[in-house]
Amino acid sequence: MRSVIRWAIQNSPAMNTFIVAFLVVGAVSLIVMRREVFPEFQLEIVLISVPFPGATPEETEDGICQKIEAAVANIDGVKKVTAVAAENAGSVILELQGYVRDVQKVMDEIRSQVDQINFPPSTEQPDIRQIVFRNSAISLGVLGPERSANPEVALRQERQLRDLAESIRDELLELKAIPPQSMLRSLFAPAFQPSGPAVTSAEIVAAKPFEIAIEVSEERLREYGLSLQRLAGIVRMQNIEVPGGKMQTAGEELLLRGKNKREVGAEIAEIPVLSRPSGDVVTVGDLGVVVDGFAESTSEHRINNRPGLTIRISKTAEEDLFTVVETVQKYVAGRTVPEGYEILVWGDRSLDVRDRVRLLTTNGIQGLVLVFIVLALFLELRLAFWVALGIPISILGAGFVLLLFGQTLNMLTMFAFLMALGIVVDDAIVIGENIYEKRQEGMGPFRAAIEGTVEVLPSVAASVGTTIIAFIPLLFVTGVMGKFIAIMPLAIIAMLVISLLESMLVLPSHLAHENNLFVRFVASSLYIFRFLLAPIRWANLAATKLLHGFIESIYMPVLNWSIHNRRIAISIAIALLVMSGGLIGGGIVPFSSFPKIDAREISATIQFPNGTAAEFARNEIARLEESILQICEQWRDETGEAIVDNTYRRIGEVGDELRGPTGATSGSHVGTVEVQLVSPDERTITCDE
Repeated sequence: MRSVIRWAIQNSPAMNTFIVAFLVVGAVSLIVMRREVFPEFQLEIVLISVPFPGATPEETEDGICQKIEAAVANIDGVKKVTAVAAENAGSVILELQGYVRDVQKVMDEIRSQVDQINFPPSTEQPDIRQIVFRNSAISLGVLGPERSANPEVALRQERQLRDLAESIRDELLELKAIPPQSMLRSLFAPAFQPSGPAVTSAEIVAAKPFEIAIEVSEERLREYGLSLQRLAGIVRMQNIEVPGGKMQTAGEELLLRGKNKREVGAEIAEIPVLSRPSGDVVTVGDLGVVVDGFAESTSEHRINNRPGLTIRISKTAEEDLFTVVETVQKYVAGRTVPEGYEILVWGDRSLDVRDRVRLLTTNGIQGLVLVFIVLALFLELRLAFWVALGIPISILGAGFVLLLFGQTLNMLTMFAFLMALGIVVDDAIVIGENIYEKRQEGMGPFRAAIEGTVEVLPSVAASVGTTIIAFIPLLFVTGVMGKFIAIMPLAIIAMLVISLLESMLVLPSHLAHENNLFVRFVASSLYIFRFLLAPIRWANLAATKLLHGFIESIYMPVLNWSIHNRRIAISIAIALLVMSGGLIGGGIVPFSSFPKIDAREISATIQFPNGTAAEFARNEIARLEESILQICEQWRDETGEAIVDNTYRRIGEVGDELRGPTGATSGSHVGTVEVQLVSPDERTITCDE
């Protein structure tokens, strides 16, 4: 190792070139890296959903859930089976074993078993899919006018709102990404920005399915000698589109096809049902009323106490969160809507990432400045500068490593950077201080750099190695948690390895030369701060005097006493350890795995017993929203501070983000109220308060 260190010191231009290139490549890597809230990944969980319109939970359990559970019980690789029987649908969640590598193969076997089940006649086609952990990027609320008491007018208003929401969704899916606002990021836009649409996933949340209803009275059916079953059969046979083969002619080949498919209510009303002896044709419209509307549902959505629909825009694995959000916000700013309608934006998840980036930047700068100040006070200015340089080198270098592994810049990445921020300079401080000590003993810069590094390198390497070993097991955690936290040990280990290499090879080469070209270049770059040299030298002398005084008057006497009274010293240490454990175990010092941070949203979900009347649930959930708003109004009256931006009330539907796949997700007995708060920086009250 001595020869490697000697070679690095003798080839300091190569080391300087390496560092500059590393900083540039690392900065470019962080610039082009995709940004998101949490890493997106596929879970080893398969969801089987079977719609069963009009069924009670008991009927769903008997007709769907129990049959699926029996069919998939013996499939290899299935770890846990959870069934959820709800109104109008049944679901079965299959959690696979951690050793399953080919999830698609297991899904094919599950699909084969489910296809053999004889479900009740009124069930719809089963939906079998693997659950993907995907984050919502931003949400849009499309608000419409208050509904009329006239059912026909109310249906028309609902159709207009739905048409507008679908039009906005289709336009979102065709948007091109806007150029990045950052000049540096715009230079590398072709490397990370997709060439296609900026938004590829936008869905209307819990939208009612379209339905064409034929309403015929019993008297009309009797008048024409029909039954509902016969009428349904006639409509089904007439409303078809079937292939008719092909016809061969001398000059060409023609494909034959019977096209009589009707897709709107007015066309359905023209379907012939009967022919009278007089030649008159009785159509569906002659028998009754054809309503082109929506399926019956208890679902109701109100945004700011107005009818509305929510469009949820999600970020896919290849998209950048900031690009998606900025593109959507620009579209909303320029989109005009008819009178009485409005578009709102909420749920901007990029704000959390921006806050974490700001926190990382602030902590990094603070750490760099503090390391520089402490080393400048107790050692020397040049040493402080080169040691502090290890912080940006480690962060930028880790960014390059993460980009090579296809990772993204997300909350967990930056959390890992923050965790390792206080560790990465420890090895550089030890090596730099030992080189400084060797020079104080009279060695020349070249020899002091070699001897000082070689002397403490085993201890430094062992210290960094034990830290790396502590994080390596996290790379092999299986299941959902393993995929979620996989990026954290990778980022921390990358920072530690880069910091060790920098302090072992680059730092000695800088401290071994008094006045080479690179040192002169750095000195000239910092020339504007020359007025600080005199105060720093005075502070260095004062700090050194104080440190020596502390060592001679306090530290050495305490050390000598501890050596001569080893049992007492060890007993005091054990007593302090026991006391510390007692403070935590007794609850005097509270323990929290993750500290609470002020949220931007508050949500409240109500679940009544199955079968609860929809009107009762609607009234209670509305009362819950009114109570929340009354509290906010009282706070505004007392302090003059507004704390609510938007409210979103859902009845009959509870999103997966709130309840999860095993929770109550639909039915007349469930509902939720979401309150979008103003930014924590703009209010003095926390969400908990």
